[in-house]
Amino acid sequence: MLSGTDAGGAARWPGLADIAVPAVLALGQLGGTLLFNGVLGDPLDRRQWVLVWAGVLAGAAALVWRRVAPLPVLAATTAVGAACALAIHDAEVLVGGVAEVIALFSVAVRRSGRVAVVGTFALWAVVFLEFLPVRTGPGDALVTEFFNGSQFFVVLALGQLRRQRHAHRRTLAERLAAGDAERRSAAAAERRRLAQDLHDVAGHHLSAIAVHSAAAARVPDPGVARAALTAAADTGRDVQDALAHLVDLVAADTAEGRLDRLLPPLCHGLTRLGVPVTLTLEGRARRMRPEVVTAAYRIVQEALTNALRYAPGASVAVDVRYASGAVRIAVANTAPTGAGAGGGLGGGRGIAGMRERAEGVAGTLAAGPEPGGGWAVRADLPLAAPRRGPGWPEVVDGTAVVFCAVLPVLLSFVPPEPMVGGWPVAARAAMVVALVARALPLWWRRRAPWRAFAALAVLDLLWTATAGVASQTAFAVLVVGSPASLVAVYAVARYAAGRTWPAPFLGAVPWAAGLTTAIAVDPRHHTGDLAFGVLAGGGGALLLLLPFWAWGRTVALRVHRFESRALELMAARAGEAALAERHRVAIGLHGTVLDHTSRLVSTAESGLTDGADMPRALTAVAGHARAALTEMRQLLASLEN
Repeated sequence: MLSGTDAGGAARWPGLADIAVPAVLALGQLGGTLLFNGVLGDPLDRRQWVLVWAGVLAGAAALVWRRVAPLPVLAATTAVGAACALAIHDAEVLVGGVAEVIALFSVAVRRSGRVAVVGTFALWAVVFLEFLPVRTGPGDALVTEFFNGSQFFVVLALGQLRRQRHAHRRTLAERLAAGDAERRSAAAAERRRLAQDLHDVAGHHLSAIAVHSAAAARVPDPGVARAALTAAADTGRDVQDALAHLVDLVAADTAEGRLDRLLPPLCHGLTRLGVPVTLTLEGRARRMRPEVVTAAYRIVQEALTNALRYAPGASVAVDVRYASGAVRIAVANTAPTGAGAGGGLGGGRGIAGMRERAEGVAGTLAAGPEPGGGWAVRADLPLAAPRRGPGWPEVVDGTAVVFCAVLPVLLSFVPPEPMVGGWPVAARAAMVVALVARALPLWWRRRAPWRAFAALAVLDLLWTATAGVASQTAFAVLVVGSPASLVAVYAVARYAAGRTWPAPFLGAVPWAAGLTTAIAVDPRHHTGDLAFGVLAGGGGALLLLLPFWAWGRTVALRVHRFESRALELMAARAGEAALAERHRVAIGLHGTVLDHTSRLVSTAESGLTDGADMPRALTAVAGHARAALTEMRQLLASLEN
């Protein structure tokens, strides 16, 4: 049995596709040569036909091994094509520059980008030299080599994209094969998330209750004691609510929140507990990614908790400034004025957890002592996700824009057979600008395919309507520029969401309108010919656009089928593991932390109701808070094991 690839993805022996593609290509080369040199042009002599057959068959035989040895196959097909093209000495012979394209694609798929780029330039140079003797002048050479260069670089970029897609699929396959490891990883990730959220949600409030209640118990003022018990009861209920929602299947977080709405209640809550906190928001509130909002909120929360633990009595300043492309956070406290009441309350996760949250959104965090005493935490978080540098998709898009803009310009104005002749300089310049402008929307064909298509369709509609009235030559130039329409329709089918089938029909409207307008203003035609213009213009355009739409849809379905199934399976496995961790944490919370928190609230409420011995109630509240913190640390430690 023939096999194109082994289990590891490395080619070992030609498969059916390795043989079928060269066979179909050889038939196309021979048929095209017969068409151009037998039906449409001067026939070849016997010697030339022998060379054509020899070159085509030799190239096809070499292509069979293109996956096994792509570089030698590229060299062989290039040498065969060059030798035959020079020997035959006819530009209409489809030997040189055909099989080499398939070989170049294999090199781009199976070799590094550097090797593929070198191979592309080498092939381009050889093809230029082999057909140079049959060129009719500099203009002919310029147009042909521009077309060849665009073709080669598109093939190069598509091959490298296929290489990246194969690597991505191998990664997914490896992850699926390592199902147990993936489940363990998902469980560990869920443990880390729950541990961090548990530390942020409960540790902040419980530490505040413990510190403030212990301090208030030593103050012989019934008003202070009552206020402290009230705050402890309210904050304890907040802890109960937060912990009750922590392990929900859909945990409520700050995804839909904004810092200018989330931070004031946080800071005012500490002020209610007697901690002097000032909040400053500078700049216009920007739209941020949900993960950045969550990270910023948790960093401020943890920094305030640390200030409360380790600097009792110190004032805290929270500054949030929206800068260009980032939000900058600073939480600074002065030197502590009270006794170190926070000893033993920390779990050792504060600064490390804040730094992890900052780095998780591609930000930075620094924490350290201030020159005048005190402590400061500063974080810079980017508002937008980090952008990757330009890659092979941008190479394809850029080449498409340049090709669709420059090719019609060259064919229209460059000798030996320019389509546009005798036009004023201003008219020529206007046409060049228009041709370039209609190609520019293709740069956004991946990110906004419908918008790029709509912009091109509107420009084409204006062009065809104007050309139909003023100049048939301008209409012919637009026909030469039709590859832009093909690329736009393909992009909609490939990258747009939802229904894409209207694209080819909408793309045919400008051509139907243009031909109909040309017929309407031509006195040689009758009114009845308008229907012919609609059918011929629209139908002819559809014959070209529909295959490109179908091609785009096929690629889109094929690309997403494997990845979506793999990701769904991995998500299901990961979800089961994460759900198990949530249940484990829920059991631990109900048996330990929530129990002490409930006692804390009950003790505070009883102290307020009785009013006789509020200092004793405050001492008991502080004890329950410390016990809850101890149980929480033990639960966090169990999550790490």
